[in-house]
Amino acid sequence: MKDEMPVLINLLAIARYDQMPDYPIQFMTVGKLQTLRDGEMILRYQESQPGDEDGPATTSDITLHLTPKRVTMERTGDFHNTMVFSKGQRFEGIYSTPYGDMPMAVFSREATARYDGGRGSVHLKYDLEFQGALASTNELHLEFFQEDKGGKAEMSHEKADQ
Repeated sequence: MKDEMPVLINLLAIARYDQMPDYPIQFMTVGKLQTLRDGEMILRYQESQPGDEDGPATTSDITLHLTPKRVTMERTGDFHNTMVFSKGQRFEGIYSTPYGDMPMAVFSREATARYDGGRGSVHLKYDLEFQGALASTNELHLEFFQEDKGGKAEMSHEKADQ
């Protein structure tokens, strides 16, 4: 097992709701990557979402346990839950909010995680249900890059030339 190393994270999440426009969220942040045995990894970062007009922003700590074909996402903070993504599989759990708990489920259409030479990616496509009803169809595209000693992202020459 290796120590945690700093990474830069670029995340794009898209929620698609019935009869509503897509709801994309995109942000960049820093995180920590820990490499475990057999190619498994733990990626940790924090995300904040603005509150409504009167409320404060909500902050969540995100932990992703990554294997090539399975991603487990644990969210702790104001809103917390655990979701497991594995292509063709359904996972049921509880989504806890300051307003109460709700049964939730995810059905994974795609779940991949890759890591090679200081950079990696996570791609998820899934249906999200709350209390037995389809809430949204979602995509998550996350890329992460190790920082070099100068605090810059380590990028391949192929990407740097674009």
